[in-house]
Amino acid sequence: MDTIHVQHPLSSKYTAVAEPCVLALGFFDGVHLGHQELINLAKRFAIQQDLKLSVKTFFPHPKQIIGNAQPQTYITPLEQAKIMQDLGVETLIVVNFDSAFAHLSPTGFIEDYLCGFKCKHAVAGFDFRYGHKGEGNMGTLKIEGKRFFEVTEMKKFEIDHEKVSSTKLRNMIAEGRFADIPSFLGTYFESQGTIHSKENQYVIVTLSEAFLNPPPGVYLIEIQNEGNVYEGIAYHTMDGTFQESWHLHFSDSLPLEGKKIHIKWKSESVMKSKQLTDMRAKSITKVQAF
Repeated sequence: MDTIHVQHPLSSKYTAVAEPCVLALGFFDGVHLGHQELINLAKRFAIQQDLKLSVKTFFPHPKQIIGNAQPQTYITPLEQAKIMQDLGVETLIVVNFDSAFAHLSPTGFIEDYLCGFKCKHAVAGFDFRYGHKGEGNMGTLKIEGKRFFEVTEMKKFEIDHEKVSSTKLRNMIAEGRFADIPSFLGTYFESQGTIHSKENQYVIVTLSEAFLNPPPGVYLIEIQNEGNVYEGIAYHTMDGTFQESWHLHFSDSLPLEGKKIHIKWKSESVMKSKQLTDMRAKSITKVQAF
Protein backbone atom coordinates (compact mmCIF):
# COMPACT_ATOMS: atom_id res chain seq x y z
CA MET A 1 0.00 0.00 0.00
CA ASP A 2 1.29 3.44 -0.96
CA THR A 3 0.73 6.19 1.60
CA ILE A 4 0.71 9.75 0.27
CA HIS A 5 0.80 12.75 2.62
CA VAL A 6 -0.48 15.90 0.93
CA GLN A 7 -0.99 19.49 1.96
CA HIS A 8 -3.21 22.23 0.57
CA PRO A 9 -2.75 23.67 -2.00
CA LEU A 10 -2.34 20.29 -3.65
CA SER A 11 0.86 19.87 -5.64
CA SER A 12 0.57 18.73 -9.24
CA LYS A 13 3.29 16.14 -8.63
CA TYR A 14 0.62 13.98 -6.96
CA THR A 15 -2.19 14.51 -9.44
CA ALA A 16 0.10 14.00 -12.43
CA VAL A 17 0.73 10.37 -11.46
CA ALA A 18 -2.74 9.59 -10.09
CA GLU A 19 -4.56 6.61 -11.59
CA PRO A 20 -8.33 6.20 -12.02
CA CYS A 21 -9.71 4.92 -8.74
CA VAL A 22 -12.62 4.20 -6.46
CA LEU A 23 -12.16 6.55 -3.53
CA ALA A 24 -13.45 5.84 0.00
CA LEU A 25 -13.86 9.09 1.95
CA GLY A 26 -13.92 9.70 5.68
CA PHE A 27 -11.98 10.22 8.89
CA PHE A 28 -10.80 6.69 9.62
CA ASP A 29 -9.70 6.88 13.25
CA GLY A 30 -9.79 3.33 14.57
CA VAL A 31 -10.71 1.65 11.25
CA HIS A 32 -13.65 0.11 13.11
CA LEU A 33 -16.19 -2.29 11.62
CA GLY A 34 -18.17 0.58 10.08
CA HIS A 35 -15.03 1.86 8.35
CA GLN A 36 -14.20 -1.67 7.21
CA GLU A 37 -17.67 -2.07 5.73
CA LEU A 38 -17.22 1.20 3.82
CA ILE A 39 -13.81 0.16 2.48
CA ASN A 40 -15.11 -3.28 1.50
CA LEU A 41 -18.02 -1.63 -0.34
CA ALA A 42 -15.56 0.56 -2.24
CA LYS A 43 -13.42 -2.51 -2.92
CA ARG A 44 -16.34 -4.31 -4.57
CA PHE A 45 -16.83 -1.38 -6.94
CA ALA A 46 -13.09 -1.23 -7.65
CA ILE A 47 -13.07 -4.90 -8.64
CA GLN A 48 -16.23 -4.55 -10.77
CA GLN A 49 -14.94 -1.48 -12.57
CA ASP A 50 -11.27 -2.57 -12.75
CA LEU A 51 -10.08 0.50 -10.83
CA LYS A 52 -7.56 1.06 -8.07
CA LEU A 53 -8.87 1.14 -4.51
CA SER A 54 -7.91 4.33 -2.68
CA VAL A 55 -8.82 5.82 0.70
CA LYS A 56 -8.70 9.50 1.60
CA THR A 57 -8.49 10.53 5.23
CA PHE A 58 -7.31 13.52 7.26
CA PHE A 59 -4.76 14.27 9.96
CA PRO A 60 -4.86 15.77 12.52
CA HIS A 61 -8.44 15.55 13.77
CA PRO A 62 -10.49 18.43 12.27
CA LYS A 63 -11.64 19.47 15.77
CA GLN A 64 -8.05 20.36 16.58
CA ILE A 65 -8.10 23.02 13.84
CA ILE A 66 -11.73 24.08 13.61
CA GLY A 67 -12.53 23.98 17.31
CA ASN A 68 -9.10 25.03 18.59
CA ALA A 69 -9.10 21.88 20.70
CA GLN A 70 -6.07 20.47 22.46
CA PRO A 71 -3.94 17.99 20.47
CA GLN A 72 -6.07 14.92 19.89
CA THR A 73 -5.31 11.35 20.81
CA TYR A 74 -6.39 8.56 18.54
CA ILE A 75 -7.92 5.10 18.73
CA THR A 76 -5.45 3.91 16.10
CA PRO A 77 -2.68 6.39 15.23
CA LEU A 78 -2.23 6.64 11.49
CA GLU A 79 1.00 4.70 11.35
CA GLN A 80 -0.72 1.78 13.11
CA ALA A 81 -3.62 1.51 10.64
CA LYS A 82 -2.10 -1.44 8.77
CA ILE A 83 -5.51 -3.06 8.59
CA MET A 84 -6.19 -0.89 5.52
CA GLN A 85 -3.52 -2.75 3.62
CA ASP A 86 -5.05 -6.05 4.75
CA LEU A 87 -8.39 -4.85 3.38
CA GLY A 88 -6.84 -4.37 -0.05
CA VAL A 89 -6.34 -0.59 -0.08
CA GLU A 90 -3.75 0.27 -2.71
CA THR A 91 -3.33 3.99 -1.99
CA LEU A 92 -3.92 5.83 1.27
CA ILE A 93 -4.12 9.60 0.81
CA VAL A 94 -3.63 11.56 4.03
CA VAL A 95 -4.58 15.22 3.77
CA ASN A 96 -2.99 17.56 6.30
CA PHE A 97 -6.01 19.22 7.92
CA ASP A 98 -4.83 22.78 8.53
CA SER A 99 -6.49 26.19 8.40
CA ALA A 100 -5.95 26.55 4.63
CA PHE A 101 -7.63 23.21 3.93
CA ALA A 102 -10.44 23.98 6.38
CA HIS A 103 -11.34 27.08 4.32
CA LEU A 104 -11.51 25.20 1.02
CA SER A 105 -14.95 25.42 -0.58
CA PRO A 106 -16.97 22.25 -1.23
CA THR A 107 -16.51 22.77 -4.97
CA GLY A 108 -12.78 23.24 -4.48
CA PHE A 109 -12.60 20.01 -2.50
CA ILE A 110 -14.27 18.09 -5.31
CA GLU A 111 -12.10 19.65 -8.01
CA ASP A 112 -8.79 19.31 -6.17
CA TYR A 113 -9.09 16.17 -4.08
CA LEU A 114 -11.51 13.98 -6.06
CA CYS A 115 -11.08 15.00 -9.69
CA GLY A 116 -7.40 15.72 -9.00
CA PHE A 117 -6.86 12.13 -7.90
CA LYS A 118 -8.90 10.81 -10.87
CA CYS A 119 -11.77 9.57 -8.74
CA LYS A 120 -14.27 7.65 -10.88
CA HIS A 121 -16.47 6.46 -8.03
CA ALA A 122 -16.69 8.09 -4.57
CA VAL A 123 -17.94 6.05 -1.60
CA ALA A 124 -18.75 7.67 1.76
CA GLY A 125 -21.05 7.36 4.74
CA PHE A 126 -24.45 9.05 4.94
CA ASP A 127 -23.09 11.69 7.34
CA PHE A 128 -19.92 12.60 5.43
CA ARG A 129 -19.27 16.35 5.29
CA TYR A 130 -16.65 18.29 3.36
CA GLY A 131 -15.59 21.80 2.47
CA HIS A 132 -15.59 25.02 4.51
CA LYS A 133 -17.67 24.62 7.70
CA GLY A 134 -18.82 21.23 6.43
CA GLU A 135 -21.14 22.88 3.92
CA GLY A 136 -20.79 19.93 1.56
CA ASN A 137 -22.73 16.72 2.23
CA MET A 138 -23.67 13.56 0.37
CA GLY A 139 -26.51 15.37 -1.39
CA THR A 140 -24.25 18.08 -2.78
CA LEU A 141 -21.58 15.51 -3.64
CA LYS A 142 -24.03 13.60 -5.81
CA ILE A 143 -25.19 16.79 -7.56
CA GLU A 144 -21.82 18.46 -8.12
CA GLY A 145 -19.89 15.29 -8.80
CA LYS A 146 -22.22 13.61 -11.27
CA ARG A 147 -20.38 15.14 -14.22
CA PHE A 148 -17.13 13.51 -13.13
CA PHE A 149 -17.76 10.38 -11.04
CA GLU A 150 -20.35 8.07 -9.55
CA VAL A 151 -21.32 8.45 -5.89
CA THR A 152 -22.42 5.70 -3.51
CA GLU A 153 -23.74 6.56 -0.06
CA MET A 154 -23.38 3.94 2.66
CA LYS A 155 -26.25 3.87 5.12
CA LYS A 156 -25.77 3.96 8.87
CA PHE A 157 -23.85 0.89 10.01
CA GLU A 158 -25.31 -0.51 13.22
CA ILE A 159 -24.71 -3.43 15.55
CA ASP A 160 -27.57 -4.30 17.89
CA HIS A 161 -29.31 -1.07 16.80
CA GLU A 162 -26.30 1.05 17.79
CA LYS A 163 -24.32 3.10 15.28
CA VAL A 164 -20.71 1.99 15.07
CA SER A 165 -18.62 5.14 15.35
CA SER A 166 -15.27 6.44 16.56
CA THR A 167 -17.13 8.50 19.17
CA LYS A 168 -18.71 5.37 20.63
CA LEU A 169 -15.34 3.61 20.75
CA ARG A 170 -13.74 6.63 22.42
CA ASN A 171 -16.43 6.53 25.11
CA MET A 172 -15.94 2.80 25.63
CA ILE A 173 -12.18 3.25 26.03
CA ALA A 174 -12.73 6.13 28.46
CA GLU A 175 -14.98 3.84 30.52
CA GLY A 176 -12.54 0.90 30.40
CA ARG A 177 -15.08 -1.35 28.62
CA PHE A 178 -12.43 -3.29 26.75
CA ALA A 179 -14.28 -6.61 26.65
CA ASP A 180 -17.02 -4.96 24.55
CA ILE A 181 -14.71 -3.21 22.09
CA PRO A 182 -14.04 -6.13 19.66
CA SER A 183 -17.76 -6.16 18.80
CA PHE A 184 -17.34 -2.69 17.27
CA LEU A 185 -13.63 -2.44 16.44
CA GLY A 186 -13.18 -5.99 15.17
CA THR A 187 -10.23 -6.57 17.51
CA TYR A 188 -9.06 -5.59 20.97
CA PHE A 189 -7.95 -2.03 21.63
CA GLU A 190 -4.15 -1.70 21.58
CA SER A 191 -1.72 0.93 22.73
CA GLN A 192 2.03 1.33 22.78
CA GLY A 193 4.17 1.65 25.89
CA THR A 194 7.76 2.56 26.65
CA ILE A 195 9.47 0.35 29.23
CA HIS A 196 11.20 2.22 32.05
CA SER A 197 12.36 -0.85 33.91
CA LYS A 198 11.84 -4.59 34.10
CA GLU A 199 12.59 -7.33 36.56
CA ASN A 200 11.32 -10.85 36.07
CA GLN A 201 7.51 -10.65 35.93
CA TYR A 202 7.31 -6.90 36.67
CA VAL A 203 7.42 -4.14 34.09
CA ILE A 204 6.84 -0.39 34.45
CA VAL A 205 5.76 1.43 31.29
CA THR A 206 4.51 4.83 30.21
CA LEU A 207 1.84 4.73 27.52
CA SER A 208 2.26 6.67 24.28
CA GLU A 209 0.45 10.01 24.25
CA ALA A 210 -0.58 9.35 20.64
CA PHE A 211 -3.09 6.73 21.77
CA LEU A 212 -6.17 7.07 23.91
CA ASN A 213 -5.30 5.77 27.35
CA PRO A 214 -7.36 3.61 29.71
CA PRO A 215 -8.83 5.14 32.85
CA PRO A 216 -7.25 4.14 36.18
CA GLY A 217 -8.10 0.58 37.03
CA VAL A 218 -6.99 -3.02 36.86
CA TYR A 219 -7.09 -4.74 33.47
CA LEU A 220 -6.31 -8.05 31.86
CA ILE A 221 -3.79 -7.46 29.07
CA GLU A 222 -1.77 -9.32 26.49
CA ILE A 223 1.51 -8.55 24.79
CA GLN A 224 3.39 -10.34 22.04
CA ASN A 225 7.13 -10.71 21.82
CA GLU A 226 9.02 -12.71 19.18
CA GLY A 227 5.89 -14.69 18.32
CA ASN A 228 5.06 -15.53 21.94
CA VAL A 229 1.93 -14.31 23.71
CA TYR A 230 2.02 -13.25 27.36
CA GLU A 231 -1.07 -12.52 29.42
CA GLY A 232 -0.95 -10.38 32.52
CA ILE A 233 -2.46 -7.59 34.59
CA ALA A 234 -1.93 -3.84 34.22
CA TYR A 235 -2.60 -1.18 36.85
CA HIS A 236 -1.31 2.26 37.86
CA THR A 237 1.88 2.44 39.92
CA MET A 238 1.60 6.07 41.11
CA ASP A 239 4.75 5.60 43.16
CA GLY A 240 5.92 9.20 42.93
CA THR A 241 8.60 8.32 40.39
CA PHE A 242 6.66 7.58 37.24
CA GLN A 243 3.38 9.46 37.55
CA GLU A 244 0.87 8.19 34.99
CA SER A 245 2.95 5.04 34.47
CA TRP A 246 1.50 1.56 34.51
CA HIS A 247 2.66 -1.48 36.44
CA LEU A 248 2.45 -4.68 34.39
CA HIS A 249 2.50 -8.01 36.19
CA PHE A 250 2.96 -11.37 34.42
CA SER A 251 3.01 -14.92 35.75
CA ASP A 252 6.23 -15.65 33.87
CA SER A 253 9.44 -13.76 33.33
CA LEU A 254 9.35 -11.96 29.99
CA PRO A 255 12.35 -11.95 27.64
CA LEU A 256 11.38 -8.50 26.41
CA GLU A 257 13.66 -7.04 23.79
CA GLY A 258 13.88 -3.29 23.23
CA LYS A 259 12.05 -0.50 25.02
CA LYS A 260 8.68 -0.38 23.27
CA ILE A 261 5.84 -2.86 23.54
CA HIS A 262 2.31 -3.10 22.17
CA ILE A 263 -0.33 -3.77 24.81
CA LYS A 264 -3.64 -5.42 23.97
CA TRP A 265 -6.31 -4.41 26.51
CA LYS A 266 -8.69 -7.37 26.88
CA SER A 267 -11.04 -6.65 29.78
CA GLU A 268 -11.41 -5.15 33.21
CA SER A 269 -9.88 -7.49 35.74
CA VAL A 270 -12.05 -9.35 38.25
CA MET A 271 -9.25 -8.77 40.73
CA LYS A 272 -10.61 -6.82 43.71
CA SER A 273 -8.86 -4.00 45.49
CA LYS A 274 -7.77 -6.23 48.41
CA GLN A 275 -6.18 -8.73 46.02
CA LEU A 276 -4.41 -5.88 44.25
CA THR A 277 -3.16 -4.56 47.60
CA ASP A 278 -1.86 -8.01 48.53
CA MET A 279 -0.09 -8.35 45.17
CA ARG A 280 1.44 -4.90 45.56
CA ALA A 281 2.59 -5.76 49.07
CA LYS A 282 4.40 -8.82 47.77
CA SER A 283 6.12 -6.91 44.98
CA ILE A 284 6.58 -3.44 46.50
CA THR A 285 10.26 -3.98 47.23
CA LYS A 286 10.96 -4.84 43.62
CA VAL A 287 8.83 -2.01 42.32
CA GLN A 288 10.59 0.58 44.47
CA ALA A 289 13.95 -0.76 43.32
CA PHE A 290 13.11 -0.04 39.67
